[in-house]
Amino acid sequence: MSISMSAYLRIIPTEISQFPYYDTILHLLSLGIAAYLAHLALNKRQIQILNIYLPLAPLIVIFFCIVDETIQLFVPDRSFDLVDLAADLCSIVLFTWLAERKDLNKSEKTQP
Repeated sequence: MSISMSAYLRIIPTEISQFPYYDTILHLLSLGIAAYLAHLALNKRQIQILNIYLPLAPLIVIFFCIVDETIQLFVPDRSFDLVDLAADLCSIVLFTWLAERKDLNKSEKTQP
């Protein structure tokens, strides 16, 4: 959310635009990490929709991702981009899958 607000307030350094595909890469990393951390923070909680269990945290991240990208349609300095939305969704799915693979019950250190 802070990265999104930074973009709306134009406080992201302009030098970053020198990197090719910087916007898409930032979408991939920021939303993927948000989905990963949120999924683990909610202990991989799931909700049932039509007899299908879906992870709650990634759905919340997807919701805000779609809202943010849609708002860009109405903001003069921002632009709606389907590539960014696709990158968001792919990274959310990938990072959620990575979070699913993490064992929450395993302690990092083993006691002798």
